[in-house]
Amino acid sequence: MKPPCWRQERNNFTCRDVLFTLDHAFPAPTVQDRKSQKALREFCQKYPIRLYQNGEGVLHQVVAEEKSIWPGMIIVGADGHVATVGAFGAVAFSVDAENLIPVLENGQYTVQVPEQITVAVEGILPPYVLPRDVAFALVREFAEEIKGKAVALTGSLFERISLAGKMTICNFLPEAGVKTAFILPEGEKDQVDRRLQVKALEPLIAVPPAPNLIKTVKELEGTKISVAIAGGCSAGRIEDMKVLSDVLQGQMVHPGVTLIVTPASKKVLAEMESLGLTQVLREAGAVLMPPGCGPCPGKHFGLLADDDVAITTTIRNTPGRIGSKEAKIYLASPFTVVLAALNGEITVVNNSKS
Repeated sequence: MKPPCWRQERNNFTCRDVLFTLDHAFPAPTVQDRKSQKALREFCQKYPIRLYQNGEGVLHQVVAEEKSIWPGMIIVGADGHVATVGAFGAVAFSVDAENLIPVLENGQYTVQVPEQITVAVEGILPPYVLPRDVAFALVREFAEEIKGKAVALTGSLFERISLAGKMTICNFLPEAGVKTAFILPEGEKDQVDRRLQVKALEPLIAVPPAPNLIKTVKELEGTKISVAIAGGCSAGRIEDMKVLSDVLQGQMVHPGVTLIVTPASKKVLAEMESLGLTQVLREAGAVLMPPGCGPCPGKHFGLLADDDVAITTTIRNTPGRIGSKEAKIYLASPFTVVLAALNGEITVVNNSKS
């Protein structure tokens, strides 16, 4: 394979437009992983392509921090959640590694343009309800209608929430089978097909064995947990880390729970340290991981045993995703996760000791 920078530029696409990250299995947990990483490094040095190989963080956060992204930009990536950049208004398509090869060779991607559905999300989020809950609500309300389509998001909510919150929402929607998801630029008008009002929204949870099975926290109150996981590409940004530290300040993680925290990037970790968040988390009993994916891909660090019940901000809860196929995985917002870590069970906020 000869990437486009090997020859004359095509469509203004060169190797400067390509990046790789080591995030799913880094530092290498197996000899084979290390061999693969060394081969990728040699490939990137040869052409050259930018490789983030020193723990800079998970792909989607590194792209957001290091690349200029603009509305309407087309991005193709060998990962299931590249739609995270839809927070910027970019249009991203996920492919497998094999289908990424012709994109690297030609600087082109052929796609059958998916049908678009535009959803307006309106209102102000209630206390303790986070953007992750909005993502769950979108799946709960419109799962069948958005499957296989490009989801354009608009509405007053997006004028109020942060870029990190927008990334969280776009990051999760591929789990509902959407082709891509993006937020319409401010001021851009489009015909609205569906509306979601969030002013009365409750904290939600995706229950095993699939990320599109959504229930309220109230329905699951009292469910005992043994592992809590926060961070990664879905909820590892600084505002997520602040949620964790705010709840855990002066508290201790439940003695029957392991709380694993993974900053999304080295820059996030540096800001956590400067704000004193890492100290708060460590003193509360949390285990801090190197920046990256953390336990989410099930490659290493924090794998679950047969009898584990985990609540996590990560992206998928199919059987075996994080270790044993017998383990149960619940997906939730950072607030719901840290509250469960504190109490040892899924908790309605009014019944928490925090």
